[in-house]
Amino acid sequence: MKRIYIAGHRGMVGSAILRSLEDPRAAGEALELITRTHAELDLTDQAAVRAFMQEVRPDVVILAAARVGGTHANNTYPADFIYDNLMIEANVIHQAFQAGVQRLLNLGSSCSRPTLG
Repeated sequence: MKRIYIAGHRGMVGSAILRSLEDPRAAGEALELITRTHAELDLTDQAAVRAFMQEVRPDVVILAAARVGGTHANNTYPADFIYDNLMIEANVIHQAFQAGVQRLLNLGSSCSRPTLG
C-alpha cells in the first residue's frame, strides 16, 4: 500500500488532488491518503514537521499547502506571504528527504485561480 501525504488538502488545488486520488478508478494500487489540517500540523514549525514525517513516513508527498489570501492580500502583505510559504516549502521538502520519501510533488504559486467562465 502506497502512503501519500497531501499537504494543503483543504485548498482549491489540494482538494482536487485528494478527490482524484479517492476515486477508486484512478488508483492502480491500494493507497493510504494522509492529511492534516493546519490546526493539527503547522507546516511552518520545523520541529512539528520533522516529528510528523518521522512518525508517518509517507512514500509520496504532494505539497499543495500555502498561505493564501487573494490578490489584495498578496499585494498588501507580500513579505508575510513569501516568508510563510518559503518556510512551509523548506520544512516539508527537507523533512520529506530526511524521512526517505520516494517522490515529492511541489506545487508552488503565489496565487491560483479556478477557470472563470
